[in-house]
Amino acid sequence: MNGARTVFYYFPDNYMWSSAFNLALMAGGSLGEMHRWLAPLRDGEPEPEAWGKAWAGMAGQQEEQAEKDLQAGLRRSAGLRYLRASVYHASGERQIAPGPEKTASYRAALDAFEKAIELAPLNVERIEVPSPDGVLPGYLIPARTAEPAPVVIFYGGFDVTKEILYGFVEEEFVRRGITCLVMDSPGVGEPLRLRNVPSRPDYEVPTGAIIDYLETRADVDAGRIGVMGISLGGYYAPRSAAFEPRIKACAAWGGIWDWGATWEKRWATRSKTVSVPWFQLPWVMGTDTMEAGLERVKQWTLVDVLPRLTQPLLILHGENDRQVAVEDAYKAYEAAGSSDKTLRVFSVAEGGAEHCQTDEPDPARQLIADWFAQRFGTRPAQTVPDAR
Repeated sequence: MNGARTVFYYFPDNYMWSSAFNLALMAGGSLGEMHRWLAPLRDGEPEPEAWGKAWAGMAGQQEEQAEKDLQAGLRRSAGLRYLRASVYHASGERQIAPGPEKTASYRAALDAFEKAIELAPLNVERIEVPSPDGVLPGYLIPARTAEPAPVVIFYGGFDVTKEILYGFVEEEFVRRGITCLVMDSPGVGEPLRLRNVPSRPDYEVPTGAIIDYLETRADVDAGRIGVMGISLGGYYAPRSAAFEPRIKACAAWGGIWDWGATWEKRWATRSKTVSVPWFQLPWVMGTDTMEAGLERVKQWTLVDVLPRLTQPLLILHGENDRQVAVEDAYKAYEAAGSSDKTLRVFSVAEGGAEHCQTDEPDPARQLIADWFAQRFGTRPAQTVPDAR
């Protein structure tokens, strides 16, 4: 099935830009708003400058409309426009090389999200966790329960920030009586973009700091802490669980086995099915050259780690994943030391066959939330309203 075109190619023959388009939809973007600004870019050679301008214009239009809504007293409408504007700023920023334009676009995404929290309003609390890598910021999406609730830490991956993570899950965990904590961590979001903090292979270190913080909160059940990660987060989460016994359940939204080997193949073939330009690897790795980044990324392997993992484990993967081979998910599943482990491979026929189910994400999102609810013994919160 590797030749099947299951992903929506909004940009003909351009996987990178089409992947970004689908990711924005998955995070809550509007097809009509996106099409108005991106349609002129569908033909001809990709121009990074045009990409950035289109997404900035898209976001700016929503911010202008939001201000008009505010003048008319329509706070929630304005807040949701700012929420989409944040997605658009972030989607444009992912394809821009490090520099002033990227920083300005990223800060605009943060500002728009903060306005969405205030105006919509969103059931979100910004938190800051002290760690060996400095402050790690996140957004707590608290369960609406009278008793201390279980919590799931949600990590992004190679290029997805906490604001986008919020769009992926919104209140699906809350609806099941679970608090969710979406995080920017080493190599991601604010630590990378504003403080140049690269990623690290021993992700149990930042995870341990986050759990230390969670244990101080009266609204959190410290005996029921889970961790999940999407894309490269499929390394971060299992690595954390393998070395941090306070984690009681782990989900990998995308199976990772040996990410260094994956990158070696990508670079050798100059793969066309990567999600962001080549600058991302040395930037996230904290190296000056691609060659040094390729050497450092060899440490990002679960080959000898997964046998240590004994907590309940869920791995989701797409049959037609063109970023990380489906064979890696099978290897990770077989190697895991968990007695309670599940591998869910979404097929081309049913949908969700692409990387992290970006072609049809909702079944995966619901499965993950239900799986944690089953392991943590929570019941649906019937009174929770829609997040939007």
